[in-house]
Amino acid sequence: MATITRTSPKDIHAPFSNYSHTVSVEGATRLVFCAGQVAADPSGQVLPPDDFTAQSKLVMSNLEKALAAGGAGFADVTKVTIYVCNPHDVPKARAILRDWFGPNPPASTLCVLRGLANPNFLLEVEAIAAV
Repeated sequence: MATITRTSPKDIHAPFSNYSHTVSVEGATRLVFCAGQVAADPSGQVLPPDDFTAQSKLVMSNLEKALAAGGAGFADVTKVTIYVCNPHDVPKARAILRDWFGPNPPASTLCVLRGLANPNFLLEVEAIAAV
């Protein structure tokens, strides 16, 4: 089993939301790389682009399933990247880190883009886990 250590050095700014500046891993036997997950159901149907909360729930549910397929869970995530299209959704995106990762936040990058692969996508989340 991997030992994951999450730290935020005291000589740099405090995290702006629920993430760790540094995540180190010792003893991992496998890394799990999850592609960016979006608000599409198993049939490929995309949620309408008017509900960030609904989309984020489906995105994170999809990410949870992708992690599980690799033998990992949210506690094993060492790095997450969140892409959003609207700068006004940044606080909601930061809440994803708090709500889904709780006391074990991964290292995190949050990007605001002009758009994603489908114009109905409001966000996309990718992750790396160590197990």
